[in-house]
Amino acid sequence: MTPAGASRASSSADADAPQEDRGGTVKGSGKGDTRRSGDGITDAGTAGAVAAEPVDADAVAPTPDDIGEVLLALGGRLTRLQTELLAGLGQPLTIRQYRILSRVNNGHTSLTALCKLAHRNPSTVSQSVDKLVQQGLLTRGVSHTSRRTMRLALTDTGLAALEAGDQALGKFTAELTARLPEETRDLIRPALYQLYAEIQGHLDSR
Repeated sequence: MTPAGASRASSSADADAPQEDRGGTVKGSGKGDTRRSGDGITDAGTAGAVAAEPVDADAVAPTPDDIGEVLLALGGRLTRLQTELLAGLGQPLTIRQYRILSRVNNGHTSLTALCKLAHRNPSTVSQSVDKLVQQGLLTRGVSHTSRRTMRLALTDTGLAALEAGDQALGKFTAELTARLPEETRDLIRPALYQLYAEIQGHLDSR
């Protein structure tokens, strides 16, 4: 799965984004206090020093040391927006429910397969599956290859809910980069794919 596809099946945590005004923080008010700006550190107590212009935090590019924090902040905001979009559908879904429907539709029809993909224990995934069955979005049957293995399938209602979620999230992800020139997308795409792969590998090992 590419990062573009994974954006519609990201972490289920719905955390608020941390503060995003780090670039313009002013510490203290006395002589010798330091003041952070987009261009570096200035001495607020130096005689004749020109006061630093207010810094627009959104316009300050993150330094390499800030990349992890930016990812956490961005991930939290995107998760919150995905949660709101899915909750506003005609058939409301949580991110986890949407993910399960999507994975079952892609052929991962056993509880074991869903647990491995979600990195969750069977009881947690089973509770989500049970609710989807009760809502009429999934059916639970027996595998054709082993009667001891549960086989899940989408109902017509479940497929319609998944398609509505795909459409809403597809529009949302397209809007995220709509203002980026094509040459910029081509430039950053390889780096994003590499970052995605490395982070996934790190998280899978935990």
